[in-house]
Amino acid sequence: MCYADNMSREDELDKRLQEMITTLARDFHDLGDGLKWTLARTLIHRAIHFATEKNPVEFCALATYLSEMIGHAHKLAHGDSPKAHQNFVH
Repeated sequence: MCYADNMSREDELDKRLQEMITTLARDFHDLGDGLKWTLARTLIHRAIHFATEKNPVEFCALATYLSEMIGHAHKLAHGDSPKAHQNFVH
């Protein structure tokens, strides 16, 4: 499989996962304000199990990726504004 074919498959996987997340959010809307946190926590937990069971991915690669996602989530939440942290401590 060439690189372009692999990327299109990864794009397809990403699209299908987004559709599944949308469906889950609709099906569990009764969780209210806690839905996003519960869904994110559950997806991350299940993904960690998937990645580490039977022929696990390399731990340091997984840990590095998770740390990169922390920075990504932080930027999505706060943007580049340093004022976002004036009255807030992590």
